[in-house]
Amino acid sequence: MNFKFSQRGIAAMLAAILCASLAAGCDSAPQPAAPATAANPAEPAVPDTVVATAKAAYGTDAEVLAYGDFWSAGGQQALVVRRLAATAVPGGAPAPAAASPQSPETTADVIHVSILVRDGSNWKEAFSADEHLKNRRGYLAGSPAAPVPAWRLGYEKTEEKGFLLSFTPLNLSPGSKQSTVRVAWNPKLQEYDSLDASGTQFQAIRSTPGGESVKMKP
Repeated sequence: MNFKFSQRGIAAMLAAILCASLAAGCDSAPQPAAPATAANPAEPAVPDTVVATAKAAYGTDAEVLAYGDFWSAGGQQALVVRRLAATAVPGGAPAPAAASPQSPETTADVIHVSILVRDGSNWKEAFSADEHLKNRRGYLAGSPAAPVPAWRLGYEKTEEKGFLLSFTPLNLSPGSKQSTVRVAWNPKLQEYDSLDASGTQFQAIRSTPGGESVKMKP
């Protein structure tokens, strides 16, 4: 049987085939994704309750620089500071160098530092740096005997060792020797203590800022 198609008929047939193909393609095409729901806001690095505790204890300008649960130091800790005003860097001290992306250490110019350790439902101060460096037993060896108005703090937080800190005095009186004091958690005494120059041995603490170093039992 012979079929004869006019040009109009051929055009109509091609149009029908094209529409069928488009319809099939539309059926197999992936449907538009549903609008993404708003992601839950990220958990804050420092709980609000810890920030509130720090501000209640040290003032509204207190800032929690680091927070963590470190088994080597007996539980949760918070590193709390009060910063030196940007316009009050004393003695023309150079601004701290920015930490490299490969280094977790961070620096800050401060007038006060405290490390709080959680004890049950309470927080206790395990270490403080204002004009002197102190733990709960006394003054840390290696730090200046004269009061220090501000410090350049370097700190590193690790899961294995907790907080590792360094303190460099700022704006010392003329002729005073500027030396950096390194501080770490002493697992034997369960305190933050200063390290010697080698960074491997803890130093004995002092009964007074300029007094003789004495060994104290835990």
